[in-house]
Amino acid sequence: MRVAFISLGCAKALVDTEIMMGILSEKGHEITSSLESANVVVVNTCSFIDLAREETEQTVRDILKKGKKVIMVGCYVNRFREILKKKFPGLHSVLSTEEITFIEDALYGKEPVFKGYFLPSSRTPRLISTPPSWAYLKISEGCSRGCTFCTIPSIRGPYRSREIEDIAEEARRLEEQGRLEINIISQDTTFFGGDRGRKDLKALLEEVLSKTKKSWIRLLYLYPSETLLEILPLFSEKRLVPYFEIPLQHASKKVLKSMGRPWDGEKYLEIIETIRENVKEATIRTSLIVGFPTEGKREFLELLRWVERAKVDRLGVFTYSREKGTSAYALGDRVTKREKQRRAEEIIEIQKNIIAEKHEKMVGRIFDVLVEGQTPEGVYFGRSVHFAPEVDGGIYITGKAIPNKFNKVKITHSILYDLEGEPV
Repeated sequence: MRVAFISLGCAKALVDTEIMMGILSEKGHEITSSLESANVVVVNTCSFIDLAREETEQTVRDILKKGKKVIMVGCYVNRFREILKKKFPGLHSVLSTEEITFIEDALYGKEPVFKGYFLPSSRTPRLISTPPSWAYLKISEGCSRGCTFCTIPSIRGPYRSREIEDIAEEARRLEEQGRLEINIISQDTTFFGGDRGRKDLKALLEEVLSKTKKSWIRLLYLYPSETLLEILPLFSEKRLVPYFEIPLQHASKKVLKSMGRPWDGEKYLEIIETIRENVKEATIRTSLIVGFPTEGKREFLELLRWVERAKVDRLGVFTYSREKGTSAYALGDRVTKREKQRRAEEIIEIQKNIIAEKHEKMVGRIFDVLVEGQTPEGVYFGRSVHFAPEVDGGIYITGKAIPNKFNKVKITHSILYDLEGEPV
């Protein structure tokens, strides 16, 4: 059977998609990128916020209109399973995030009766869909934090860590396959092992580094915690990419407390300064939420001033989405949609100036760049350690480069979120 996949949402969901493709491929089914030629289209859905749900719903309706058999999988199913067949007449089958290994049954319209949680291993089939030079490595499932705005724990369940040796074995295999960058992902990477009573991210990184020889190891989704500071000495190993993605969400102590998040903006500035003092070439990325119900004008101004002081290298800004099932839902939605957007744009304008200044200082420098391939216009594109895949920009290379290899590139121009350079 020919099966096409559409993966919506985060990198963790993409790994689920790759697992389903791997299972079907091993069983003799053909994975196709063509929706037109596919017998069945699998949509791995997202339900994190309202915009994600809208994208999911529109995608499914569009494919059903084409007369295709559609299987809905993932977070949207976890949240709304009981109403899906009524909401999307003609839906072929549905699977939750915990049922993805039953994907072949779903092809034939069978829906499993599965109770429990799924945790992948290095032995789980997987057909990687990212460029040949890099891959994601998921080290856990679920989340056990109590952020008041977040639906993930109710959708994906509690935090479950994989075994260290098994993760390291998967990293070894990825490198053996030619992956020169391994991006470690989790809903909360710094909590790794916490469900077993011992946070042992340090031990995990030491094992992964020992089992690999040349790949970059990049950590994503780092919760602000003491564990983050404990692993800083490991960054003396050059293959551990000095990139810190720390979703801080806000700077106001009042807002952070109502979000169920730790500390305050001053403490976050201390953490950022500690990272910069201890890790050479540290790149810091964070994400912020504007328009939370307890964010008045004063709290927003505090956030603005924090952005100006922190001068983080990468910044994502999201408008608050009121979600049923979260404890913050009871707070209402006090900031208008228009005002949320205005606040987001104000922060983005400040950050544009910060990143322009930072990128300008990189002109003239030479970096190792992992070249992913060429754009449709024939320009080579790659990333240095300063850019994470999919969420950041990268480096456009004028001249001949070698794909899927590390290339020495001299930066010649800064173009806001991206850089230009030439091979040396």
